[in-house]
Amino acid sequence: MAQSVTAAETDRKMDRETVEFGKVNVKEAKPGNDVVKFTDLSSSSSSSSEHSFPPSPDGGWGWIVVAASFLTHAIIDGYAHSVGVLFDYLLDEFQESKGTTAWVASLFVSMPSISAPIASILTNQFGCRRTTIAGAIISAVGCILGAFSNSIGLLCLTFGVIAGFGLSLVYVPASLVVAFYFKKKRAFACGVYQISAVYAL
Repeated sequence: MAQSVTAAETDRKMDRETVEFGKVNVKEAKPGNDVVKFTDLSSSSSSSSEHSFPPSPDGGWGWIVVAASFLTHAIIDGYAHSVGVLFDYLLDEFQESKGTTAWVASLFVSMPSISAPIASILTNQFGCRRTTIAGAIISAVGCILGAFSNSIGLLCLTFGVIAGFGLSLVYVPASLVVAFYFKKKRAFACGVYQISAVYAL
């Protein structure tokens, strides 16, 4: 839904404002077509690259995004916190020590945080949607391969590292995407999905 733009918003000029490595330019706004351009001014490159972002809707479809982010956090956090249920079964199946067997759950739970910088780079490069889809596929493949693992070491690699890394590619975009759909109500929207995810557990 197009947003109405007032005359005051039309007259905004931010050409002189510099934000760290980028310069923010606001095009002349037309009703429903206020587009912000971020120009890369890094000294390493002579040519500048521009990325256009549509205005934040501050509602509407944004609340669907909040609901989807909440479900994503509920599933991932529930998935990670319930992996300890498998511990006794893994001890019986592989007959390894408790310390060795615990590496499976430890890697699975810690990988989303360890690989978060990589996930954020991929999200910035390919967008939230593509990164999330890729993460879901990688995590599913890791879990399937883990079902056929015949040793703790292989299970650490498949279920712990691969599936855990896939969860990171889902978790990071789900945390970031809400901010793209809200500006005035951004703090409230982020608080809603965070509180909802906590109570879902």
